[in-house]
Amino acid sequence: MNPNYLFYNPDPFWTKFQLKEEPHIESGKISQQDISSRVDEPFQYGCTVPNTDQPRANAALVMLARNSEIKDVITSMQSMERHFNQWYNYPWVFLNDEQFTTEFKQAVRKHTKSEVEFGVIEPEVWDFPKDVDRDEIKEYITKQGDRGILYGNMESYHKMCRFYSGQFYQHDLIKNREWYWRVEPNVEFYCDLTYDPFIEMEKRGKKYGFNVMLNELYYTVPGLFREIKSFIKEQNIQVKNAWRLFIHDSKWTTGANQDEYDGIFIRPHILKEIEENVVLDKFLAIKDKKDEDVKKFNPTLIHKLFSKATQLPALHEDRMDREDYNLCHFWSNFEIARPDIFTSEVYQKLFKYLDSTGGFYKERWGDAPIHSLAIGMMLDLKEIHYFRDIGYRHSNFIHCPRNSPKNQLEYVPSDTYQGNKKDKHWLFPDKPRKFGAGCRCRCPRQRYTDTEDGGDSCMPQWKKHTDDNFRVFRQVDTDELENNIKIRVDKYLADGGVLGEKFFY
Repeated sequence: MNPNYLFYNPDPFWTKFQLKEEPHIESGKISQQDISSRVDEPFQYGCTVPNTDQPRANAALVMLARNSEIKDVITSMQSMERHFNQWYNYPWVFLNDEQFTTEFKQAVRKHTKSEVEFGVIEPEVWDFPKDVDRDEIKEYITKQGDRGILYGNMESYHKMCRFYSGQFYQHDLIKNREWYWRVEPNVEFYCDLTYDPFIEMEKRGKKYGFNVMLNELYYTVPGLFREIKSFIKEQNIQVKNAWRLFIHDSKWTTGANQDEYDGIFIRPHILKEIEENVVLDKFLAIKDKKDEDVKKFNPTLIHKLFSKATQLPALHEDRMDREDYNLCHFWSNFEIARPDIFTSEVYQKLFKYLDSTGGFYKERWGDAPIHSLAIGMMLDLKEIHYFRDIGYRHSNFIHCPRNSPKNQLEYVPSDTYQGNKKDKHWLFPDKPRKFGAGCRCRCPRQRYTDTEDGGDSCMPQWKKHTDDNFRVFRQVDTDELENNIKIRVDKYLADGGVLGEKFFY
């Protein structure tokens, strides 16, 4: 190790900068690692005998569906009943922006022994506010379709996202419950869940549970982060530590010249940049410089000087207070959460603020990034749970965990479960493997990439910030460093040193 390397210099001044870097993320697939910690871990490794005698939570399985989606609704219900609800019999709640047909209701009731409730979303709740110009809405939505934005040209999709972002929790069938599990039409579960997730969330002080964490498409939400940051500033909100999951934090430095080090987020690199700037400033301050002086000076620093003179300033489309949205979000088509998070005063103020901007039709804001940024704003990491042990598919995205090496039990159906033709398929689970958490999981046999490992995955972000060894980056005080480096360089020059030939980093 270079004895002049700034972090390891024996001088007492530098010892306080010998700080730990953020924890290293192991190489390899997240799905093949243990990511449990004191912040969060699976409630159960493997299986347990379902405790059907324990009191149930005030909770429901909730699905927004249309009459025409009955086939996909039944697919989801069969999977949920087979893998979980046959033992716990939580009620189903179905919501629609029009009346459910008799045929829909009869078909649904055939696939569960639980209570079923049907609710209608009133037109004034489902639709955009009446004071918004209809032609303006259509123009914005049409333009999104012209630009090829996913679902951007579907007015019904915009309305659905808006409903899930704020009005969903105010519905009479939701607001009086303490928990909900959001289920979409045409989803599939791959593992048995033999414990009650609502009770476990309650026991451990969790308020929001997710199963998939992905990157959002930027052009669906180009103005969302800016609006939420404006709301935070306007309301003087102190965000909670879950906020770190969703931002690129560029506040690595403080001091009068902090912006000169913007974008440098590794401490040794910051310190190296400071010292090079000090040396360059001293060189530029030399009076009556000649060509020979330039030729003798460190060529790397000369090149850097010319590069900086011609470099265009960095432009940040969505940055505020040196924070950018990293586009990560909890995929909200799977949520196990408390409605009172979203019926809270602060969240409802946020929704009304966002609604007033017109972003639900001017852009294609999804409820997932809105929920996620709000969760980051309002909750601590320890209040969030990753249901790693629940195998889940929605659309082409699949999360299917390894089976736990311990607590694998033989499947025993409940006394009231009648089953379906797919049940035999689930009687041959995958073999248990290291770092597994699942109970009797059977993952798809076709080739797929688990969402934990996919290129769009944000699970490395979750792993990093919930790691037991994670430490928040302590800002580098550039004023103090610049002053002390100047003193060192002056002493070196006074002792006969040559400017630009030796560095202390």
